Amino acid sequence: MPTTVSSRSPEALLSFTANTAITLLPCSHSLKSAPINKPYRYHLPPLNEFIATLFKRSKLAPAVCLVSLIYLQRLKSRLPSHARGDIDTPYRLFLAAILTASKFLSETGTCLTSQAIVVMTDHVYTQKDINSMERSFLGLIKYDLFVNVEAIKEYLDIHGKTLEMDLVEEVLDHQM
Repeated sequence: MPTTVSSRSPEALLSFTANTAITLLPCSHSLKSAPINKPYRYHLPPLNEFIATLFKRSKLAPAVCLVSLIYLQRLKSRLPSHARGDIDTPYRLFLAAILTASKFLSETGTCLTSQAIVVMTDHVYTQKDINSMERSFLGLIKYDLFVNVEAIKEYLDIHGKTLEMDLVEEVLDHQM
């Protein structure tokens, strides 16, 4: 039976995604800790604006966003308790998760690419940065990419009301 993810509120999805990225691990909130050779960090918009811009420009299906949230949950469960991030770590983890989810769910070659993300995020990161983020993210989640309908149901059982998302199972009529 074909299934699809339905979102009743893009705002709820945006807010939940931003909160998830921010709360993955403790991160520096000071520009003083940002390395001098990374000047783009000084030009980052607020995370919720950054995510909203990418959602708007990419026109991602709700299922891609949901799978990226599942990946971020997997990441959080695997991070050591002493893990710490830089000021832009939530941005990087969000981008890596959304890129990975897009590729995992793509059957038609219409997934996001690192170059597309560079353009959609106004060149905040380079293509080399995005590729590095993706490789690091895959290593951190130990390439645990498979997400089945049961995993989606479990995630929505816990977070579906907050996300305002539903799993819709379509019944196909085979009558002639």
